[in-house]
Amino acid sequence: MFKKGYAAQGQNLLSKKDLKALKGQLTEHFPSLDEKMLDEILPEGQAKVVKLDNRCLLYSSGDSPPAFFDAEGRGEFYPTLHTLWQFPHIMQELTIHPPVSKFVLNGADLMLPGVLVPANGVAGFGTVTKGQPRCIKIDGNPYPIAVGRMVVNQTQMEKLKGKGMEVMHVYKDALWAQCGKVKPNAGFSDEDEVAPCAASNWKPGAASAEANGTAEPGAAEAPAAAPTAAPGGGKAADDWTQDDLLDFTFLQAFKQGLADDKALPIEASELYEKHMKPARPEGTTLDVKKSSHKQIGKFLNAMRKSKAIDVTEKKGVIHVSKVDRKHKVFVSLEEKYADQVAAAPVAAAATAATTPAGLAPPKVTAMWKPSHYLEPIWKAVGKKKDELYTWDEARAIVFSYIEQENLGKADGPIKMNDGLLTALWKTAGGQKKDQEWPTEVDGEQVEEKLEDRLQQYTSIDVAGVGVTTRKGAPVNIAISLSRKGAHNVTRICNLEAYGLDPEALGDELKRKLNCTVYIEDMPGKNVKEKMLQLQGHVDQELAQFLEQRYGITKKFLEVK
Repeated sequence: MFKKGYAAQGQNLLSKKDLKALKGQLTEHFPSLDEKMLDEILPEGQAKVVKLDNRCLLYSSGDSPPAFFDAEGRGEFYPTLHTLWQFPHIMQELTIHPPVSKFVLNGADLMLPGVLVPANGVAGFGTVTKGQPRCIKIDGNPYPIAVGRMVVNQTQMEKLKGKGMEVMHVYKDALWAQCGKVKPNAGFSDEDEVAPCAASNWKPGAASAEANGTAEPGAAEAPAAAPTAAPGGGKAADDWTQDDLLDFTFLQAFKQGLADDKALPIEASELYEKHMKPARPEGTTLDVKKSSHKQIGKFLNAMRKSKAIDVTEKKGVIHVSKVDRKHKVFVSLEEKYADQVAAAPVAAAATAATTPAGLAPPKVTAMWKPSHYLEPIWKAVGKKKDELYTWDEARAIVFSYIEQENLGKADGPIKMNDGLLTALWKTAGGQKKDQEWPTEVDGEQVEEKLEDRLQQYTSIDVAGVGVTTRKGAPVNIAISLSRKGAHNVTRICNLEAYGLDPEALGDELKRKLNCTVYIEDMPGKNVKEKMLQLQGHVDQELAQFLEQRYGITKKFLEVK
């Protein structure tokens, strides 16, 4: 659409009503966009629409680059690459091999044989419909190179034949040029194709130092970025095959990111995409389809047969459940790739040195509130019954009263008086005829009775959230994996106990995981708690997010 230049035929500021309608249409097309993001991109009073001579409408703010375009003025919206590089997760994507990018950059539509199939097969593409907006990325680079609309449905997509996407806007076209000819990382160069590059720190307003070494005109000069360690830490031999790469990255995955069993079980596709691919040596591309195994599941089953790992399969989804890192398979792989393995810890150490320290885990404190039976004792020692106390504080109050009344000490016999009997032994309306009460007890008996007269509360201090206190014993965040109709779902409960608002957390996860989010009331009368429901089985991603964002480790999670 923007292969050739274009001219503006007119422009208008958007009224408050029109801007509200536009934002409503954009959130309908791209659910991961929230109100805050749209207010940042298209602020009220500055948002405008420009009509082009090719029937396209451009939406922008003030003098900023165009943010969205309506392909033919019929409500068919797409983000510009400039916007997509700021918010790369608002669109579903298709990934291609780097060499295929030169055809797309030259103006060709995307042919399905050039698309990389996810590790879990064609199901990993998600639901595909004709006219669906998607972006194109290359393997090894986080930034999209093009946006377009699908021209196939789900059945046609699974055949992986013919044209799959009509490209609407691509890197190096006229619209990209109007947005300032920005290059988000060093993979975007003047070459014929886009190259792999892991850098993902581009911000609008300044060109990437790795991309061209200069800042945009008028932008402040930025300090040079530190060199980025190569994935995997080693250099691959020239004669390595895809089978060699699979073996090496499998070894590195369980030596680095999965060095212990805390993350197990782990789904096959997650192991491949998040742990094996990042461990590939510099200058290589890992593609299981080009190996002798063809699928990551078949590769893992081969490892299972050698007894290096155990796997489970449920409803066609394979999980690695157990790993024997001392098995002869691992030993032989370490010997085979000794040079690359030796280099990898250096890269890992360099990465760790620049990573901020982890957040402190939640601090859980048991608190106690005295019942009405204890009120006379609390008053006698000048304490308030309506406040919460730790166990040591509550115990100290009772034994302070005992010493104050000359009834004894904690480590000796304690005489009883009416106040102590009423507070700890007697119950309203529960006294039996001719019932006898003790005249002397020890400290252990007093503590036992005191615990029965206290109501338990739990105080949880979460990093960045603060202290939340609720009645009852401590609870873990409950995560359950199930199905709803034809879809996998992840349900999360007890978020409020950790001071987390399910609705706010749902909005954040919707953007981060690019999934549908539902909020439901918990069953029961007068229950204020909510249940957060996410589309897909995302327990591993959720656990990682909670630890990185709030310091909530797996110790505080209960997965069913």
